[in-house]
Amino acid sequence: PHHRHQSSLEGIVYLSSEAPLEPGQRNQARRKFYDIISYFEATEPRSDEFSGHYNRPLLVRLTYEYSRSEKSQDIFLRAFFQSVALPIDGEDDVDLDDTELEAALVRFAEHLFDNFFLPRKI
Repeated sequence: PHHRHQSSLEGIVYLSSEAPLEPGQRNQARRKFYDIISYFEATEPRSDEFSGHYNRPLLVRLTYEYSRSEKSQDIFLRAFFQSVALPIDGEDDVDLDDTELEAALVRFAEHLFDNFFLPRKI
């Protein structure tokens, strides 16, 4: 039998006990998140419905955007930045040509896909 997956990241990544992001920190994290996602969305090969591939940056972006509350979005941002090994705050420029960043983004998207969007086998 298949069971539905948990619909939030709270129980999977143990970040829910952290304080919410401050408004300035949240805005900075969102900007950095969208810079990263936009770059990789633009470079992602176009997928079609028959190829079996999916657009990983798009999956990550839409999962963030459809998070229901600001708290859920904060948890998602913390999980994302932890996964790609970047600080959530700070003005440092992100090296978007870094192959490690791209690989980490792919792993994060695959984690979302495998653990939240596919039926779970028991």
